[in-house]
Amino acid sequence: MDELKGLRKHLTPQLSIDNKINTLIQVSQVLRTINLTSTFASNISTEFTGLEVFGERYNNFPRITSVIDDAILYYDEQLKAF
Repeated sequence: MDELKGLRKHLTPQLSIDNKINTLIQVSQVLRTINLTSTFASNISTEFTGLEVFGERYNNFPRITSVIDDAILYYDEQLKAF
């Protein structure tokens, strides 16, 4: 979870496209490590594809951060339940 939180803090709209893509690759790997079949991992993969295809014209950056924030909240709650 700490790695996911750190990556989320690093991911800002001001990053270059290359840095956003590299960060999303890392986020995707962390989410798949937590749960390979999660909706969060699937949603990030979808957004990653959009970012990769559209580059600078990609205008759905808030969706990326929202998915990551939702994953952090969800998994934090799951950890507290144990």
